[in-house]
Amino acid sequence: MNTTNNNNANGAVAGKQVNVNDLTSFPVNGNWILTYPSSGDLSLDSQNPDTFQKFQLIRLPKGNSKTAADFVAFSKVCVHLWCSPNYDPQKSTNPTYETYQCPCHGSIYEIPDGKAIAGPASLQAFPTNAIPMLTLTADANGDLNIEPPVFDVEHNGVIGYGRDYASYQNYILPVAEGKQSP
Repeated sequence: MNTTNNNNANGAVAGKQVNVNDLTSFPVNGNWILTYPSSGDLSLDSQNPDTFQKFQLIRLPKGNSKTAADFVAFSKVCVHLWCSPNYDPQKSTNPTYETYQCPCHGSIYEIPDGKAIAGPASLQAFPTNAIPMLTLTADANGDLNIEPPVFDVEHNGVIGYGRDYASYQNYILPVAEGKQSP
């Protein structure tokens, strides 16, 4: 499976193809780490230690509509002190919904918009209180793609700094649903 992006200069992302229609290979609550931008070589990407190029691709807990909107890809760099948050639906501290959690200082980001809801990142001023994320789309075959990011606070965010959490509703989700062009 080979997650691709529309910018051929970046090559394959994570060396795996994700098809939004395939609930078996990438089930609800499934997740993996991807490198963006990718070298196009799975071996090199998997050995890349640069956390600022790592994202956690997650099929949302209610992600069974088989669209790009079923997925999010959060930065692996916490906006508090740059530790590496994780998604583990079995260890969620909130029984109502799944969260993305930083083990260093306890920052917790809600899914799907990535807004910090607990810990020191939640105390930071806007726009540094939401984790950056990638914009995803699916092609006619259902293959998931990463749109070239706009790394500013109104769109995908600034890695290690943050983004306007409303950008999920105003930009990222409408692009994933095909209601807005990137």
